[in-house]
Amino acid sequence: MRVAFTTFGCKINQYETDLMGRTLAASGNAVVPFDDEADVYVINTCSVTAKSDYQCRQAIRSAVKRGQGARIVVTGCYAETRPEELRNIPGVDAVIGNSGKEKLADYLLKSTGLPSAEASRPQDHPTAVRSRTRGFLKIQDGCDNQCSYCIVPFARGRSRSVLPEEVMREFDGLVRSGCPEVVLSGIHIGRYGFDIQPRTELTDLIKILIAQRGRTRIRLSSIEPREITRGIIELLGHGLCRHLHIPLQSGDDSILKAMKRDYTSRFYVELVEDITRTVPGTALGADVMIGFPGEGDGEFNNTVRLIENSPLTHLHVFSYSPRPGTPAATMPEQAPEQVKKERSSVLRALGRKKNFHFRRAFLGSELNVVIEDKPDRETDSPTGLTDNYIRVKVSGAQQSQSGKEIPVRIAEVTENETIGVFSGNY
Repeated sequence: MRVAFTTFGCKINQYETDLMGRTLAASGNAVVPFDDEADVYVINTCSVTAKSDYQCRQAIRSAVKRGQGARIVVTGCYAETRPEELRNIPGVDAVIGNSGKEKLADYLLKSTGLPSAEASRPQDHPTAVRSRTRGFLKIQDGCDNQCSYCIVPFARGRSRSVLPEEVMREFDGLVRSGCPEVVLSGIHIGRYGFDIQPRTELTDLIKILIAQRGRTRIRLSSIEPREITRGIIELLGHGLCRHLHIPLQSGDDSILKAMKRDYTSRFYVELVEDITRTVPGTALGADVMIGFPGEGDGEFNNTVRLIENSPLTHLHVFSYSPRPGTPAATMPEQAPEQVKKERSSVLRALGRKKNFHFRRAFLGSELNVVIEDKPDRETDSPTGLTDNYIRVKVSGAQQSQSGKEIPVRIAEVTENETIGVFSGNY
C-alpha cells in the first residue's frame, strides 16, 4: 500500500505525522510524497486560524482530484473540532480525531473500508522523532489555558504529561543514536508534571535529562511567561540551550485581559530583561497576534513600543482569526483585514530589525554550530544552528560533518543571513 501524508500546523502535528509514517513503513507499506500517486492520502490538519482551515480543505480537494479511487483520511485539530464539516467534503472516507492518530495504521491495514472515529483520550505515550539533525521528544499534550481566542484546548484536551521514566527512555535512545540536539516539545510544556504523582515539574525533568545528555544539546519549545521559573533560567547555557520562545500576543494590558492571558505587559518585559541580564546572549522569540477585537491604534502602538524597548530577538507575527465557539469570536470591534495586513507588515519589519541587531552582536565571536543535513540551496555550503538560535552558513566546513557540533567564527552578518568560518577541528 502506498500512503501519502501532508501536515499543517504545529511541530507536534509534524512529529505525529512522522510517527504514523514510520509505523506504516515498518509494516511494509510505502510512504510517498503527497503529490505522488497513492492508495491512501492522509491530511493532518490544523485549525488555529481560518487560513489554516482553508489550506486544509484545499489539500483535501487536491488529494481527491489527484487520487481517483484512493482513500482520503483527515485527522488533526480540524478533524477533532468540526468532523461533520470535513465528512461533508466529497471524497473524504474517514475523519479521525487527534488521539485516534495512534490507531491510524490499524485503520489503514484493514482490508475493507475505513471507519470514522471520534477522539477519545487514551493514555499518552512519548513521541521521539529525528528530523534533520534534531530530535524532537513529545513530553506533554493538551492545554489548561482558556485564552479567549484559542481553539486548541477543544482540539487537544487538558494537559497530559508523559511519565518521567518514559521520557528518559526515549531521550536515552536519541542520545545513544548520536542525536546532537533534542527539543522537548508539547502544547503546554510549562504544565509538565502537574497531573502525575509524585509530581515532577519541568525543571526537575530537565535536570534529569541534562545528567544523561552526554554531548547532546537540549532545547525547549514554546513556554508560557508565568511558567518560566528561576530554575529554568539558571539552566540556560548549562545543558539547556540559550533560547526561549515566550508568547507575548499583545503589549497592551487591556488586550491581554480580554485575551484572558495571565500576565501584564510589565511582567513580560521584566521577565525577558531578567533572562538576558542573567544569561547574556540568550535568544528570545515571541508570538504576536495582530488585530484582536478592540485593538485600535493606541493598543497596537503599545505593542510596538514594548517590542522596540525589549530584548526580544525574533517574532512570529500572525493575524487574529475568529474561531467558532471561542469567546473572542463574538466580541465587538473586529478589526478589518486590511488593518491586520498593514500592522503585520510593521511588526514583521521590526522583527527583522531586532534579529539583525541580535546576530550582529556576535560578529567576530566563536560559537558552536550543529551542522544540519541540508546545505544552503544557493551556495551548497553547510548550514547549522547555534545554541542561541542563530542559523549560520559555514565556510570551510564539509557536509560530511552533518550532525557534528563544530566551532565557527562569525565573519559576516547581513540583514538576511549570518556567515561563519569553521575555526578548528571537532
